[in-house]
Amino acid sequence: MKQCPNCQTIYSDVTLQFCLQDGTPLSEFSDRNAPINSDTEAETIVSTNKGINNLPRQVEPIRFEPPSSYQTNQSDWSQPPSQPVIIEQPRETKKSNTTAIVLLTALGTLLLLGIGGAAAWMYFKNNRTEVAVNVNTAQQNRQTNANTAIQNVNVATPSPTPSPTPQPTLKPEAAKAVTNDVKNVVDEWKDTTENLDLDSHISQYADTVDYYKAGRVNISKVRDDRARAFAAYDIININIDNVKVTPDASGEKATVILDKEWNFEGAEKFSSGKVQQQLTLAKTNGKWLITGEKDLKIYYVNQ
Repeated sequence: MKQCPNCQTIYSDVTLQFCLQDGTPLSEFSDRNAPINSDTEAETIVSTNKGINNLPRQVEPIRFEPPSSYQTNQSDWSQPPSQPVIIEQPRETKKSNTTAIVLLTALGTLLLLGIGGAAAWMYFKNNRTEVAVNVNTAQQNRQTNANTAIQNVNVATPSPTPSPTPQPTLKPEAAKAVTNDVKNVVDEWKDTTENLDLDSHISQYADTVDYYKAGRVNISKVRDDRARAFAAYDIININIDNVKVTPDASGEKATVILDKEWNFEGAEKFSSGKVQQQLTLAKTNGKWLITGEKDLKIYYVNQ
C-alpha cells in the first residue's frame, strides 16, 4: 500500500506514483490495520481523516476522468482536487478453467507415466527372469556337453602303445669288420663269374636262395643258370660300382646294394646292360654265403 504524506490518503494500488487528489508523490505505507473497504471487488482508496465517532470516512467509488491536460508530472495538474478521490480499479476477470485443465492434464500425465513405469518394470522383471533361466539353461547345456565330451574323450582314448624294445646296435668296429668281409665275398663272386669257374662261383651260395622272381629255390637252380651262361659266352666282363653294405644288429647278416654293369660276348650271342642289384648274405659256420639275389632297377639291357 501507499500513502500521500500531504492528505494522508491511502492507496491500495501499489503502481500509483502520485496522489490523485493533490499530486503529491506517494510513499510506502506499512500499517496493516488501516481499514479497507471489501464490500465490492474493486480496490478502494481509504483516507485516514477521521469523521464522526472516530470512524474512517469512506468515499463511494467514482470514476475519475483526468483532464486532457493530465500528465504524469505533478506540475502538469491545472488544479488539485478539493477532496479525496477514489479511483475504481477495473475488476479482475474471473479466472478461467485453464488452471484446472492444466492440473488435470498434469495429473493424467503422471498417472500415465506411473502406469507405463509399472508396466516397464514388470516387463524388465520378466525379461530378467527369462534371461536368468536362459543363462542357467545354457550353463547346464554347456556342462552337459562338457561332460559328454569328456566321456567321449575317455572312450576314444586308446590304450598306451607299448614302447618298442630297443634293438641292439652293432659297434662301429664290428660293423666295419662285417663290411670288409662282405665286400671280399662280392669281389670273389665277381671274379669267379669272369673266370667262368662254375664250382667256385656256386660255392659262394647257400643251399636255398631267394632267387629273382622265382622266389626261394634250391642251389641246383642257380647252378643250372650259371652253367648255361658260361657255355654260351666266351668272354664275360663285369663292373661293380656304388657298393653299400648294411650289417644287421647281430653282425651275422648283411644286405648289399650295388650297380652291376656287364658285357658278355660269344660266338653267336652278345649281351650288355646295367642294373641295380641286391645281394643278401648270412654267416653260416663262420663263412659268408649268398642267400638272396635280385634286380632292384634296370638301367638298360642290350641283347
